[in-house]
Amino acid sequence: MKYQNEEPQQPQGSKPATPTSAAASRREERDNEYRQRILATATELFQKQGIDCVTMYQLAQEAGVGQGTLYRRYTHLGEVCSDLLHTTFESFLQELEDSVAATAPEVPAMQQLAGMIERSIDFIDQKASLLNTIHSMYTEKKSYIIHEKPIFRRLHELIRPLLVRAVEQGEIRDIDITLTINTLLVALTPNQYLYHRDVLGYDKIRFRQGICRLFVEGL
Repeated sequence: MKYQNEEPQQPQGSKPATPTSAAASRREERDNEYRQRILATATELFQKQGIDCVTMYQLAQEAGVGQGTLYRRYTHLGEVCSDLLHTTFESFLQELEDSVAATAPEVPAMQQLAGMIERSIDFIDQKASLLNTIHSMYTEKKSYIIHEKPIFRRLHELIRPLLVRAVEQGEIRDIDITLTINTLLVALTPNQYLYHRDVLGYDKIRFRQGICRLFVEGL
């Protein structure tokens, strides 16, 4: 979807007015609108053309923002990718955390874990190609430890209490909780899902059932 350029232009030679509280609020609202528009357009272009084929000029044109506006927010396409990755994961994690918080305490811990796995695989199925492409763009350029990434730390914090409770209440035998969570999270990375789907021919249901047999029923 191509947006019209609706960015207000400052009259040439005029001095910017001192922002009032209302004006600052409107500017913040407009800036957020531009950011959302840029990220939505970037997602669409990346999916259609691939990241390597998209330019900052094209992104500004399609998003309907001036190049100055785009470059004030992102100095290069890598920063757009980083923000898109962060925003996508943040939205998913917030939904997951809200779901865990809203679950009744009498629901068995392993049932909650199975639900978390299902939600995670649904998310990965929808976003895997885009996320894996952006992820690879960064990991090829610098060394990293996957379990130190913020998303893994937050998922680890969500899963650990469930497994601790499952052990304490006798749902599962005593296990190495840290190793179990780390192994589960590696199994749920986008590249693992894409390999099983695109190379080995797994569909989403088969992949989910296999993960649950290992990390829910198998414990």
